[in-house]
Amino acid sequence: MISLEIQREYERIKSLFEGVDEKQIALVDGSIIEAARLRVELNRLNEIVKVTGLVAINPNNPAQQRELPVSKMITKVRANYLSYISRLSALLGKNVSDEDDELDEFE
Repeated sequence: MISLEIQREYERIKSLFEGVDEKQIALVDGSIIEAARLRVELNRLNEIVKVTGLVAINPNNPAQQRELPVSKMITKVRANYLSYISRLSALLGKNVSDEDDELDEFE
């Protein structure tokens, strides 16, 4: 069972491929669900980053810094999400350049 948030994202991504043969959509349905999960996770990680930042800085010595675990996770999840969207776009023969515009918020 998937969350309502993932279900909404699944429907949003699936709608990007409107007009594509239903058999092709059915073939990659699992990948669409996984892309939706990744996007929801990316949004959650982005919320954490807004609060914590990507790097912890020692207030007594700003030269001492440490990368927070969220910075590594957000990079991995972003790369996986982009990979899924790119593959879906290639497999289903649709140009989803609008999707790339939405990713600017994660840069």
